[in-house]
Amino acid sequence: MDGVSKGVVEGFSELDIRSGLVTRRIGAALHLFQDIDSTSEQAALLAERGASEGTVVIAHAQRRGRGRMGRQWASPAGLGIYFSVILRPPIPAQRAPALALLGAAAAAEAIDRATGLATGIKWPNDLIVRERKVGGVLGEAAVEGASLQHVILGIGLNVNQTEADFEGRLRTTATSLRIESGRFIDRIAMIRSLCEILDSWYERFLSDGIGPILERVRERCLTLGRQVVGRSGDEELGGLAVEIDDAGALVIRDVKGQLRRLFAGDVTLTG
Repeated sequence: MDGVSKGVVEGFSELDIRSGLVTRRIGAALHLFQDIDSTSEQAALLAERGASEGTVVIAHAQRRGRGRMGRQWASPAGLGIYFSVILRPPIPAQRAPALALLGAAAAAEAIDRATGLATGIKWPNDLIVRERKVGGVLGEAAVEGASLQHVILGIGLNVNQTEADFEGRLRTTATSLRIESGRFIDRIAMIRSLCEILDSWYERFLSDGIGPILERVRERCLTLGRQVVGRSGDEELGGLAVEIDDAGALVIRDVKGQLRRLFAGDVTLTG
């Protein structure tokens, strides 16, 4: 039954994922799909229908997986992790972008735990291993008036792709955990680890705020100290990336020496 949530899909089952899983919120409910347009779209529908915080949507494959700036995220069957979770933090809507940084910190730590690979973060939420992209995080907030209704945190990871699975430009810009570690990766264990680490970081965010997350992101950030071009809407900003400030914005020193802040958008490393 294509596109219908069920307890077993090719490669893993809800029982497999729950075996040994210890979390407070993340994974409270699991929805597994064989083939779906987008886990984040499905999670948003569930959230609108009142699904509880921590509900996770996982797909064996996505037909229209997407990344930041409307880009397509290639989601071949059985090779990656395509994961979205519903969060309902009691915070002002303007603080919601911090959750994408939380997702990046948690996913990088989960990769480290599963593979031993050193994983960097390209601000705001690209996951990089040996200068190639291995995953990404997409945070989408639903706001009503000034009130934050929920955040859908989507995480996509290239897990067991080989070089032959990447086409065109992706062959020079993307990689997978299998390629970089030299071994096949257990997706079930990886999903379980991701849930547990994300749960731990989210609890810390609720109790201590964004500070500890920013500290961890700064430690892993590959953008700082580099020449960059940042784009947000029609605005383009070039210069030296000098800091991630206390709101999670990227601070760039432009050619005139002025400090400019980029709160969201796309960043290209140029030097």
